[in-house]
Amino acid sequence: MFSFTKVQEAHIQKECMIHNSNPAYNKIAYDKQLLAVDDIRAQWKEAEELGNERHLVGYGDRLIGIIEYGMQSPNSGNPWLSLLLMDSAYHGQGFGKKMYRVYEELMKKRQADVIEIAVHADNLPAVKFWASLGYLKYRERFYENKRMYSYYKLLHRGGEEAGDE
Repeated sequence: MFSFTKVQEAHIQKECMIHNSNPAYNKIAYDKQLLAVDDIRAQWKEAEELGNERHLVGYGDRLIGIIEYGMQSPNSGNPWLSLLLMDSAYHGQGFGKKMYRVYEELMKKRQADVIEIAVHADNLPAVKFWASLGYLKYRERFYENKRMYSYYKLLHRGGEEAGDE
C-alpha cells in the first residue's frame, strides 16, 4: 500500500538520501552527483512557487520515493508530473510503475484528462520508463541548457480509458 506524505523538515534527510541514491540522475538534472539539504530546500521553494504538491512516497512503513506534481504546468496549463524519484534500492522491482499508477488514479479523481511530463533527453532509463507507461513525446526543447523531451498521456478518450482500445 502506497501513501503520500507532504514533505516536511522532519524528513529532509530522508529525501536527501533518496536523491543521493540516484547519483546519475542528480548529475543529469543538477550537474552534481550528491545533493545537500539546502538543495532540497531550494526544490521545495520552487515547488511552492509553481503551486506544486510534493510528497514522500511510503510503501508500508518505508519511505521509498518522492513525487511532485501540479495541476497547471507553467508551459501548457495542463496537469503535470514534475518529479517521480525512487530510492535506487527499489529500482527494477515494479515499484515505480505502481507508484505512478497511484498518482494517475489521483489525477483521474481530480478530473484530469491529460498528464504532461518533461524528461531529460540524456536520462535514457527514464525515456524508456515513460514510454512503457504510454507517454508520447510531442516536443524537444532546452531548459536551463539541458535538452528535454516533453511527453503527454491522455487519461480518458471518449469515456474509455486511454490504452484500453
